[in-house]
Amino acid sequence: QSYPAIVSDGAGGAVMAWQDMRAGNYDIYAQRVDASGNVLWATDGVALCAATGNQQSLKMISDGFGGAIVAWMDYRDGNWDIYAQRVNAAGTAVWGGDGIAVCTASNIQSYPDLAADGASGAIIAWKDLRNGSNYDIYARRVDYGGSPLWTADGVAVCNAAGNQSAVSIVQDGLGGAIVAWDDQRSAGTSYLYAQRLSGSGSTSWTANGVFLCSMFGQQYGPKIVSDGIGGAIAVWMDYRASAWDIYAQRVNKNGVMQWGTSGLAVCTEIYDQENPEIISDGEGGAIMAWQDERDLAAGNDVYAQRVDALGTVQWEAGGFEVSGLIADQNMVKMVSDECGGAIMVWHDKRTLESDIYAQWIDAAGGFGSLVPEINSVSDVPGDEGGSVYVSWAAVRPDLFMDPALSRYSVWRAIDPSRAAAILDAGASLIE
Repeated sequence: QSYPAIVSDGAGGAVMAWQDMRAGNYDIYAQRVDASGNVLWATDGVALCAATGNQQSLKMISDGFGGAIVAWMDYRDGNWDIYAQRVNAAGTAVWGGDGIAVCTASNIQSYPDLAADGASGAIIAWKDLRNGSNYDIYARRVDYGGSPLWTADGVAVCNAAGNQSAVSIVQDGLGGAIVAWDDQRSAGTSYLYAQRLSGSGSTSWTANGVFLCSMFGQQYGPKIVSDGIGGAIAVWMDYRASAWDIYAQRVNKNGVMQWGTSGLAVCTEIYDQENPEIISDGEGGAIMAWQDERDLAAGNDVYAQRVDALGTVQWEAGGFEVSGLIADQNMVKMVSDECGGAIMVWHDKRTLESDIYAQWIDAAGGFGSLVPEINSVSDVPGDEGGSVYVSWAAVRPDLFMDPALSRYSVWRAIDPSRAAAILDAGASLIE
């Protein structure tokens, strides 16, 4: 059982799916776990697809009702195709026993990604070799009931010359989606392009996409999130300065670049910065995290940066060091803390074993804390030391859970001689 994916079930638990070799070839299985860690579906998971041949490279999103929609590449017919399945909150696969065919065109269709369509269905994108000579990008929408929409076998997002690959997709909040990819239409160079698809499957921007970055050099592996107003924010690895750096770009709903034509430099420290991840900060910007080689002798570390909607970095220049211990920390993943920060998890070899570590980074770019901080304590004049004024800062997650939060309990400690005097006078130590 390998390569799991996970989404929230909207009730404090999660739905997980994975590729599973129990029958001698890879199938797709899933399981739901509640907030207390109780397994809710059949022991060892329910089969979403157990067709002949391998099913693998799955991606998953929530269906908005406690279940999930899963897409994968499928070899049941002796050719890699794209299939999908929805599993409901009760653990029932509802789009047929082995999923529905999204694309069964000739040659290879592989490495799908998917986004919600805003109506409890999904828009699925993939790289496609149907023309027999180079990979293009295609997409298709599937509704909540499992009916494939748009053109049979999908619409062409980009069929320019050269290979297009590494597809990433996010919903645009308007019933459609924005797709980004690596593009080699210019021989020997990899650029980044993006395209917006409407809910009906038509392309909204320039045919075959718009540049995310026009700088000469190699740009690879875009990851995108919504900017909350119909556009998207992308992050990628960039080799324009003869080392891998982290760059980002925001594109609005009209396909216009917002952070310059060559993108925003998120981190250009010495040596390589690679494999970035991105999440929305909930305020029109994004948080990016990556593995960082600036301390070459210590191996890869984990760094992060927050960028606002205007393209201004919010944390320290070059990124905030999440974990910088000796030996490698890499393969970082993260989710929002719902308060402008992130919870990050990574692969860590600080003990020379392969371990998993996690850290909470708050919206200000510091290590998260669940403890309110006292800002000041000052004397109340004229009462002979009887009372003080206390000012404190609330914890952001507390405010998230209760926006009307207005008070904390306050304690004070006093030295033993002072306590004895108070008790001798018949007063209470608790005020």
